[in-house]
Amino acid sequence: MLRTHLIAALAAAAAGSAAAQSPAPATDWATIGRFLSLVQVVVQTACPPGSAPAGGCDPNAAQRTVDDILSGRNADANALLLEIFAEVPAAEREKMLAIGRTMAAMNRKQMAAEAQGGGPGESAAIRARRDLTSMGLVYHDRDQFLDAVRRRDAIAVRLFLAGRGVDASAKDAWGNTALDLARRGGDPGIIALLGGAAPK
Repeated sequence: MLRTHLIAALAAAAAGSAAAQSPAPATDWATIGRFLSLVQVVVQTACPPGSAPAGGCDPNAAQRTVDDILSGRNADANALLLEIFAEVPAAEREKMLAIGRTMAAMNRKQMAAEAQGGGPGESAAIRARRDLTSMGLVYHDRDQFLDAVRRRDAIAVRLFLAGRGVDASAKDAWGNTALDLARRGGDPGIIALLGGAAPK
């Protein structure tokens, strides 16, 4: 998966290059254009048009693309990088590449951890649980979940479902399901969330 922070680092490097080339604060559209071409090379190599499966591009292919670019094994990217960093001193250029390599290694570690922990869905569940905890809620508390539905708190309902700690078909003391409560409340977003939720 192409991480936002890696692209942000490349953008910062390109901006730094533009600043190094011109003492005036004018926008260097040529450098920005080269940078955009580099991003296009990364995206098209990692996920060629028409090749993406229903679930999106292969994260391993994207990681290999980034690794190839950072290791100098992609001729198109090499040519663009030479143009972008032409005026940047060699020492600074090597620092930028070292940062990129470190970020790519961090990305590989994160992908490996997600693969061992059950994938991105597990990470999303963990984040949802943390978010609920920060809101003073317990991810597996059925009553708090049903109360969030009654209050029409779509954010909390979404987090409860993502946290995978409650049964979406749980009933309150009067036999009302979360979906029953949502229909009474009339919030179409919550109704849609609960209508598409599978029982735990």
